[in-house]
Amino acid sequence: MTRHKNWFRQEPKDFTDKPLRNRKFSKRYLFDADFRELDLDGALFDEAMLEGARFDGSSLAQASIRNAHLAHAKFRNTDLTNADLSYDRDFPRKKNSCFYADFSHSAMENTNFSRSPLTYARFERSILIHANFNRATLVAADLTSSNMQNADLRFTNLSRAKLVGCDLRGANLSFTNLTGANLENAIYDDTTIWRGTRYNQRTRWVDGKRQPPPLRHPS
Repeated sequence: MTRHKNWFRQEPKDFTDKPLRNRKFSKRYLFDADFRELDLDGALFDEAMLEGARFDGSSLAQASIRNAHLAHAKFRNTDLTNADLSYDRDFPRKKNSCFYADFSHSAMENTNFSRSPLTYARFERSILIHANFNRATLVAADLTSSNMQNADLRFTNLSRAKLVGCDLRGANLSFTNLTGANLENAIYDDTTIWRGTRYNQRTRWVDGKRQPPPLRHPS
């Protein structure tokens, strides 16, 4: 009788005190791995299985985490500046996702989340200046009090998302789906682009009201 290998148990789970800068982890099974407070700048995690992995307090600047499975992964207080967490357009999404991933209080300036499936993800009080969320799915995501200045939110699905207190100055929300989203106390001005933005009667706007939508900066 052939004994099948258990690949999930063969991968190491604790990487403490190991040199990991520019390390390659592509397509590896790293469920629940402990990467907390490590230098992972430039590391490669493309298509890795990272469900439940913990990266709290680590530095992942310029890391590549494309098409990876990040469901329930923790990136709290993490430096993801210039990192790439995007998904390819034709990449199968049946298995890999970023559902429930936690990016709270993290630095993500110029980070690429294009086409990422981020349903129920958390970004509270994060720095998302110039972040790319083009065509990402952020259904019911929590972006409370995040700095999203000049972020690319074109064609992003933000239905039922929490954008309370977000700084949206210079952000591009062209054709963004805001149905049921909460933008109470969000900051915006005449540099915020609302072209073709979708909303409905459940969308809560900056003044806390649901109608009418204040999509134009008052003169």
